[in-house]
Amino acid sequence: MIPVQLILKNFLSYCDATLDFSGLHTACICGSNGAGKSSLLEAITWAVWGESRAASEDDVIQSGAKDVRVDFTFSNNQHNYRVIRTRHRGQSSSLEFQVATPTGFRALTERGVRATQQLILEHIKLDYDTFINSAYLRQGKADEFMLKRPTERKEILAELLKLNQYDQLEERAKDLSRSFKGQGEQLERNLQSMQAQLQQREVTRSQRAELETQVNQLQQQQAFDNIQLQSLQVIQHQQQTWEQQLGFLRQQHKNLVQDGDRLEQERSSVSVQLSAIADILAEENEIKAGYTELQRLHCLEETFADKFQQHSAAVVQKQHLQQQLSQQINEIQRQLQHTQGQLEALQQQPKKFNKL
Repeated sequence: MIPVQLILKNFLSYCDATLDFSGLHTACICGSNGAGKSSLLEAITWAVWGESRAASEDDVIQSGAKDVRVDFTFSNNQHNYRVIRTRHRGQSSSLEFQVATPTGFRALTERGVRATQQLILEHIKLDYDTFINSAYLRQGKADEFMLKRPTERKEILAELLKLNQYDQLEERAKDLSRSFKGQGEQLERNLQSMQAQLQQREVTRSQRAELETQVNQLQQQQAFDNIQLQSLQVIQHQQQTWEQQLGFLRQQHKNLVQDGDRLEQERSSVSVQLSAIADILAEENEIKAGYTELQRLHCLEETFADKFQQHSAAVVQKQHLQQQLSQQINEIQRQLQHTQGQLEALQQQPKKFNKL
């Protein structure tokens, strides 16, 4: 695991910091005690494994801040990866795992922090205990490896030397051995079956000759049956053609019968119409006289209609004149009343002068 870039936000004593390790083969971080040198390595362990020297998870958050975030980009097995771990004070952490592609980083994050953490360990092949006892000796914990029990030291060394790969290869070899053994047993059974079949070879040959004779006979019978079948198919085809022709003739006969019935009905209807026309022709003179009378009555009707319209117009005019006359009479009466009032007033004036 080769560091490429480290970005800190509110982690321990760092508010905002970015370290770029690109192009560096060996780096030395110098500073006085308490300057925060080890905090950079603690940020790496917290981002990758979620572990640090802090007593509690919220202690990695800078005093006075509400959240913390560490972005760590590293190279492993010719691939660049990025781990982003964040945490809000008093809440659970979130973890993202990404891999670099030609078009940018692609997410590898699983559902849940635990599943994503396991995926990171599968890619880097290194757990937290092995890291702090090999690549990173924490301040005041340089003898931590020596203080562990022999079995734990053995596990750490095995992890460092990748001895577990030999165990995996051994298991794979055992699996292949079991698989090949099963295949050998299956081949042995197949061989025994083939030997038994070879012993039955002569019997099989005689049976094959008999079967070939039967097949030839059956083929000859099949050829004869095919000829008969073709003859029957020709007869069947002719029968179907005749049935179609018979059906067509029956339909034509049915249509002719229907046409005959229809023509008979039309003949009867024409006969009735001819009788009615003959009756009408017998009354030709009466019809002409009636028609002449009808025309005369139409003329009278038109004359009476014109007179009725004139009468109606005269009635309307009379009503209108009566209304005008009534209005004139009312106006004259009103004027007469007014004149009488004036006359009475004039007659009263001499009396007033006499009194004076």
